[in-house]
Amino acid sequence: MTVPNPYGQLNSTLLDAFGLNMQASFRLADLPQAVAEALSAQVGAGGSHGSFILLGNGGNAFWDNLPEAAWQQAHPLDTHSIQCVKEYLLAEWPGVSYQVLYPGELPVGLQSLGRVVGWHSDSPLKLGINPVFGLWYAYRALIWIETILPTTTPVSFDAPCAACADKPCISACPANALSGDVKQLNTCIDYRLTDRSSCQSTCLARKRCPIAKQHQYSEQQLNYQYQQSFETLLSWRS
Repeated sequence: MTVPNPYGQLNSTLLDAFGLNMQASFRLADLPQAVAEALSAQVGAGGSHGSFILLGNGGNAFWDNLPEAAWQQAHPLDTHSIQCVKEYLLAEWPGVSYQVLYPGELPVGLQSLGRVVGWHSDSPLKLGINPVFGLWYAYRALIWIETILPTTTPVSFDAPCAACADKPCISACPANALSGDVKQLNTCIDYRLTDRSSCQSTCLARKRCPIAKQHQYSEQQLNYQYQQSFETLLSWRS
């Protein structure tokens, strides 16, 4: 028996086929004031006259189905995400104006939006954590579309970390960056940039999370994501 996906709220078989199985729609008026103001600054006055679509992927289908052509680009995941968005909008919203806000040049408060639509709660790692897919930051696209869509219902769930007594992620961090109430971001970064670091292309704390282990990133994907962030840190600190 197939369990319905509570996050596929646009009921799009095309998005599901792409692996973009986390879908939500909302308007500026549905958002907390601070989140709405930040988003409105990017889309201008027209933002209140349309809707936003937030897309993500839960599990490994999106990664596993990345076409070879995407890997020839500088940013394979973003390139493929935008291509999927274009195909989706052409098929299901032909002729409707839209703007892709993410991936893009301007920063977007994705985690704030993710909390609003019920995709994750907080974790010690300061990544979101989802009860179905585990530690999670797989936002793939944010789109403004010039039409009014029904606002999807935020998914309600109990925060997984609140019920996790052992919290093995904290003890697994070789930098002890999770030992306080707040993640010590600079401690994490400093350790990752040392020659002796075990976390240049992985995250040992993340790998120890017991939630939704079946959806944990493969070693290949984990290494890719963390190598990308490592190179960004090197550039930032140089």
